Amino acid sequence: MVKVELYTSSATGMMKIKKDQTAIKNLLDAKKIQYIEYDVASDQEKREHMKATSGSTVLPQLFVNGKFVGEYDDLVMLEEDGKFIDLFK
Repeated sequence: MVKVELYTSSATGMMKIKKDQTAIKNLLDAKKIQYIEYDVASDQEKREHMKATSGSTVLPQLFVNGKFVGEYDDLVMLEEDGKFIDLFK
């Protein structure tokens, strides 16, 4: 089984981040991909893990089987190229 983790923040005031987080969740839901969401605003340990693994603090971030897949723009490009769903096989 594929483990999908989405790192988000409920404490952001930035509209772009809020929109990006919603869009990624909607995409995952539309593709019927189950995921675990981590709110890094309330979980410092997860935030540090995310940053150490991806090298970035930009949100949202998606991980598949512990591997950093990308941030919002990366995921949109994969979807546009028809390669997004391949991440979960």
